[in-house]
Amino acid sequence: MLIIHDIVGHSMLFVGPAGYPPGSKGGVNAVERTKALGLSALEVQFGRSVNLSDEKAREIGAKARELGVALSAHAPYYINFNSNEQTVEKSHDWLMRAVRAADAMGARIVVVHAASYMGHTSEQATRKVVEAMRRIRRQMESEDLHTIIGLETMGKSASWGTLQEIASVMAEVDGIEPVPDFGHIHARYGGQLRTEDDFRKVLDSCSEMHQGRLHCHFSCIEYTAKGEKRHLLLEEKEPDFALLASIIQDERREMTIISETPAPTEDAVRMLAMLS
Repeated sequence: MLIIHDIVGHSMLFVGPAGYPPGSKGGVNAVERTKALGLSALEVQFGRSVNLSDEKAREIGAKARELGVALSAHAPYYINFNSNEQTVEKSHDWLMRAVRAADAMGARIVVVHAASYMGHTSEQATRKVVEAMRRIRRQMESEDLHTIIGLETMGKSASWGTLQEIASVMAEVDGIEPVPDFGHIHARYGGQLRTEDDFRKVLDSCSEMHQGRLHCHFSCIEYTAKGEKRHLLLEEKEPDFALLASIIQDERREMTIISETPAPTEDAVRMLAMLS
């Protein structure tokens, strides 16, 4: 199993970047660089496509286990399970490819942006996501794949993915976890995360839905009335990571925090310093 870095007293925290550290020569080297920076997590990005052979995936997984780096993966960005039949079929295929690669790497979770509303109600879109997740889980079972599907909270008001919507899917489908993206939550609700208490409410909501290890994303975000506009560096403090860092130290649960700022590796190192 993974070597867990006991960063702050009792907390089991894994911190790392979305994507390979700058200058990485392939996935194995990316894991080595992650570890060399003192980081303990790496989210492999399949945002544009899944182009990792099983052999390469297994090599990355072996290196990650050896060095105690917790792997996760991000599924392609153009997935939308609340669309026309053709897009839903492609989305199923894209997600299954990501799941297979993640499983070969031994990644615990695959993060997915599941849907947009496309003029439908929240309930209608949620039904579509439930149907899609049931089908994905059935196929995963038939292929003996064990990765968790992580539904990410989304930052634009036009995107499906509130904590409540994710909870509705989890109530009907096993093998699904929430992935709170604090920057997205902040942006979607017009700058909602301003105090420690605001962050604590998000963590409490996630605890009600899911008691195990919590996989999170963090970035600072510029936003408009429609929500997320673009990701910003940690120094912008929109929202302020220091507020989350101070309450995480009281959390008695395993957490993975993935930095998704425009400088994900550098900011992951800063996050780690703020947590230590």
